[in-house]
Amino acid sequence: MKHFRLIKELESGKIAKMRLTASYSIKPFDCGTADLNDFLFNDAKTHLKYLSAVTYLYENKDKTIAYYSLQNDLLNINPHTDKDFDREISDTIADNDYSYLLEMKDISMFPAAKIGRFAVDTEFQRSGYGTQILYSIVMSFLANNKTGCQFVTVDALNNVETLRFYEKNGFSYVTLMDYNKPSRQMYKNLIAMQQLTYI
Repeated sequence: MKHFRLIKELESGKIAKMRLTASYSIKPFDCGTADLNDFLFNDAKTHLKYLSAVTYLYENKDKTIAYYSLQNDLLNINPHTDKDFDREISDTIADNDYSYLLEMKDISMFPAAKIGRFAVDTEFQRSGYGTQILYSIVMSFLANNKTGCQFVTVDALNNVETLRFYEKNGFSYVTLMDYNKPSRQMYKNLIAMQQLTYI
């Protein structure tokens, strides 16, 4: 299956994954979106220098195949307008620890990790790489949750293709209030995913 292609190529050494450093020379990359290209070549190292985001690269011997950046986030919810999210939180924890549910009802901010930027080179789009990388990002927080992270968030570009990609990979919309904005806030619920491991 194409979704396992990335894993096989990482294992064989055809593709390498690395954390961007200040001195590293980034290989050619073009995802077809100027803003995402510009971030990689002109902004990623600045964010690294000032501790605001860390960028990871996937590359072969010739070019950068994909990259993503991660940063801390605080998912701020308005229970009056973001009713679907509020209901999901209650449903997620109601059967496990009622005292925790009562405490959570008064909480509107949740610890999260944000995918600040995520892009795949045009040559490798629609090949399963994006789905596999996104899955590995989510699972890295689920398997190695060092600081407490209940959600993975992303401000997805508000276009049909991008939104469908995140929907297909299990991300939900935080709110309807950003329907007409350039990007839409989406999230993946790690609490619910963790509970599946105990069933």
